[in-house]
Amino acid sequence: MIFFFLACIDFYPERTKVDTNTSLEPSDCSPEVYIPTGNLGDKQKLGDPHSNTLGAEPTPFHVHLGWPSKDLSRSASFLWRTDVDTLASQVQIGEEDSFPENAQTIDGYSFLFGGGEIGEGFFRMHETRFCNGLTPDTAYSYRVGTQGAWSETFTFRTPKAPDDQVEFRIGLAGDSRGAYGTWNQIITSMEEENVDLILFSGDMVELGANQNEWNEWFDASSDVLARIPFLAAHGNHEFLAQNYFAQFGFPNNEEWYSVEYGSLLAISLNDTVRDSNQISTDQVSFLNEELSSSEAKWKFAFHHQPAFSTCTRHGSDLDVREAWTPVFDEYKVDLVLAGHNHIYERSVPIRAAQERPMGEGTLYVVSGGAGAPLYVESDSEWFGNVANPTEHYIIADISATAAAFTVKDLAGNIIDSFEIPKE
Repeated sequence: MIFFFLACIDFYPERTKVDTNTSLEPSDCSPEVYIPTGNLGDKQKLGDPHSNTLGAEPTPFHVHLGWPSKDLSRSASFLWRTDVDTLASQVQIGEEDSFPENAQTIDGYSFLFGGGEIGEGFFRMHETRFCNGLTPDTAYSYRVGTQGAWSETFTFRTPKAPDDQVEFRIGLAGDSRGAYGTWNQIITSMEEENVDLILFSGDMVELGANQNEWNEWFDASSDVLARIPFLAAHGNHEFLAQNYFAQFGFPNNEEWYSVEYGSLLAISLNDTVRDSNQISTDQVSFLNEELSSSEAKWKFAFHHQPAFSTCTRHGSDLDVREAWTPVFDEYKVDLVLAGHNHIYERSVPIRAAQERPMGEGTLYVVSGGAGAPLYVESDSEWFGNVANPTEHYIIADISATAAAFTVKDLAGNIIDSFEIPKE
């Protein structure tokens, strides 16, 4: 039997006070870790605090980074698993050039998930949250566990501060469910191509409540997610399962959220909901709030079921199109990533339901080729530009003047490329 743990730190002893040099409010990142239930915004029970208890197999595994705040340059979290009986939950972290001599040791939380009542189950989770305490553009080393049962040491670099115009590279993919060897190829290729950030459009596993599949997915991810920021949209095959929310750390309510990474505002949305109003009302309000207040040069959104798709297996989600594309139009969102159809697609630039020149409309990209069975059926539609039913991933190079995208198959062959200009 296996468990997941969460540990956290607050760099501000009084939560009502925030360093005047940070743009974040205290509410953006909370050090507390509540047991996820799969119900939106549910905070019924706080996780269990660290205690000095080791089980038979206390060595951490599936170590990975999480992101509990909108500003990825100042906040991060750290997640891992151990055996059932290990309750020790600590993290050591410090700047890379002085680790571990000057590392801080932080106590955290743990909770059970995966069955029974809230706080019961077969697995336990750790998550360590650093709220507004990291320095932008800085390399940090860390290890998780406790004395006598530390993990290996991992290193990651925080991004530049929001609105910084430095160049960076993103990997994009979606729909790995059921083919974790393919996912391993893709995420390994992304790391070899030196991506700084990974965006995933949902459907990581076949059944979100099946922990065996999550084990395969994390095994296939290797240690990449311990070093590179990974952000996901919730897919329909995640099924709003507790396992999904327990094993990732995303901002806001974790179903829809936004992050700032240098000059990019990336907004993750959820189109598999309990109530249609969460698409037509709640998330529309969220989009308007995030986009109207942002000065980011680049604006991307990502979710699972596409607003525009020529693939006839699932086609376009017309409810999503009706609710969200007017907001994308109003605030000139540059690119929207989706999956669900297991194919690669790129639309023409679209604004107000019409084709526009490149750079004057939103591009809608379907990237559903990370291993799930491919869909080959497509129709001719006015918005369609490229459709290719092949396993693939996308590399995006972002600068102050352009976003250049290269789409590659598993052999590294380029199957599409395009560039969005920016004044």
